[in-house]
Amino acid sequence: MFQDNPLLAQLKQQIHSNKTFVEGFVKATDKSYGFLECDKKSYFIPPQEMKKVMHGDKVKASVVVDGDKERVDVEELIEPMLTRFVARVKFNREGRLQLAVDHPNVKNLISANVNNKKVTQKLQENDWVVAELKTHPLRDDRFLFAQVTQLICEADDHYAPWWVSLAKHEQPREAVKGLDSYELQDEIERKDLTHLDFTTIDSATTKDMDDALCIEPILDNGTQTGWHLMVAIADPTAYIPQDSSLEKEARQRCFTNYLPGFNVPMLPRELSDDLCSLVADEKRPALVGEIITDLEGNVTAETVFTLAWVKSKAKLVYDNVSDYLEQQENAWQPENEVIKQQIDWLHQFTQARMQWREKNALIFKEQGDYAFELNEQGDVVDIHLEPRRIANQMIEESMIIANIEAGKYLEKNAKTGIFNTHLGFDPKNYKLAKEFLIATLGTPENNEELEARYSVERLATLEGYCEMRRDIDQHDESFLELRLRRYLTFAEFKNQVAPHFGLGITHYATWTSPIRKYGDMVNHRLIKQTLAQQPTQLVEEDILMRLQEARKQNRMVERDISDWLYARYLEPMVEKNMEFDAEIVDVSRGGLRVKVIENGAMIFVPNSTLHPNKDEMNFRTEELALYIKDEKTYQVGQSVKVKLTQVRMETRSIIGNIVQ
Repeated sequence: MFQDNPLLAQLKQQIHSNKTFVEGFVKATDKSYGFLECDKKSYFIPPQEMKKVMHGDKVKASVVVDGDKERVDVEELIEPMLTRFVARVKFNREGRLQLAVDHPNVKNLISANVNNKKVTQKLQENDWVVAELKTHPLRDDRFLFAQVTQLICEADDHYAPWWVSLAKHEQPREAVKGLDSYELQDEIERKDLTHLDFTTIDSATTKDMDDALCIEPILDNGTQTGWHLMVAIADPTAYIPQDSSLEKEARQRCFTNYLPGFNVPMLPRELSDDLCSLVADEKRPALVGEIITDLEGNVTAETVFTLAWVKSKAKLVYDNVSDYLEQQENAWQPENEVIKQQIDWLHQFTQARMQWREKNALIFKEQGDYAFELNEQGDVVDIHLEPRRIANQMIEESMIIANIEAGKYLEKNAKTGIFNTHLGFDPKNYKLAKEFLIATLGTPENNEELEARYSVERLATLEGYCEMRRDIDQHDESFLELRLRRYLTFAEFKNQVAPHFGLGITHYATWTSPIRKYGDMVNHRLIKQTLAQQPTQLVEEDILMRLQEARKQNRMVERDISDWLYARYLEPMVEKNMEFDAEIVDVSRGGLRVKVIENGAMIFVPNSTLHPNKDEMNFRTEELALYIKDEKTYQVGQSVKVKLTQVRMETRSIIGNIVQ
């Protein structure tokens, strides 16, 4: 009798219009209740309302006031946390399929079925799968329901960390299928430079070698006045037509994915590891940049690019070359005088360029990389800190100067390119950065000077930013670096030149890794078009967007695999009460994140273990510090000792306590 009652409809409308609505993200807890996290406030979500949502859902809710307390009733789903997701297979007592989502905060088991057109294998308990969410309680007036679209791997696959992480971030796990044969496609004649003494320096196991160097001093009446550096870069575009299937596949992948134990190449292996790789004693097509500098490392002439044939005279190894230059006991020695001379000259050139960058650009402190040592089964045997030694710096400095010069060349001759850019501080953080710098570095005597030195207008310029960074480098406290990092914007790919504040330079366009990076392939094509005097077109925005997206995906794959391997490696150590020297890298309301110095593992220290009374604890965002009883006790950059207490393999979480 109340159906279509206009008075009832009007009453409902009035009640609805008098409600206060908020939007935010659902945050689940270990209990049955949760919270709605809005921009400036958090609201309690009671258990009955949590049945309608899951952690991470973006929802619209109405605020309900009950005495002096507030809660929310969930009204509308704005965006579900899950669409496509990775999960483990579960079966209930009736044998019906359910999915346990691979996310530390999602506790819901989701009922599911299988898309039989895509998954033909029979699923077993704890198999890893990809699924798509099909229904949601707030949209379909039903329960959560999903459909399995892909079997990733079986439950006992020891390489699950790799396969699951790649599938989660929609990255391929197989190499590109190659062609039966490849034909060189040159539009202009290549110069024969095979007589020159090019060499490669790389890791011992590297097969995809895309750079070789040849250097000689410039003499004037017997007196050295500068350096002539020739940078030869492998030329895969010579074998890949612009509109071919291989080009499209490279454009989708964008990067070679370097993972612990193996890589997933951007190009077919017969190209990346053989036909294009600058293998010793093999004639290879290359794009060569000739760079002229004075003895102080200043570029003194316009860089010339040439299509050429080159032949590397030796494959050198980073550690061997470093041992030789550092005069280690029983160190490796160059096999002949020509190779020895190339190493010595390149070493001298590198020292000049590092001094040039320190004075005219920016050099960051060398931190080294952590590398997993795996056995054949994929178990972590050990984790090594690999420092950036002198041989690494020699290649790095040569590539940096080559990419600077490519940026200048592309701007002048192609009027476009894929430029690596970084604009320093996020504009919304300029004022915060200025206030932090003055508060941290200022004194009554120099505050007025710093007001001008770190003004918003000056920090927005490359010169002002570099000046500020050099000021920071004078201080040993890592807190300064870690805190300033929070104010930075992200690096971007652009099709017009823009400065790279992180490197402290005006032009930067990478072209030195075309076997591994699609953006470098694009820059190769542009340089080659200018050499052939062909017109160039503005690089498409779609390419820039895909590069940005793929770079993020690759980093997340690397992070997820590392988290999994660290958890596997440290789990057996819990019962041994292992203690590690560490550095605090993050402070939040929940606790501390610390980085173990010897192996790079990240350990979470809950605030509940730091002090028994939470009311006496105060987290200060602006300082990234935790105060206990009004005394600063823990801060980002601080050295601590941490004891390993728990490893949760299902979430790859590593927990510890601070050792007092």
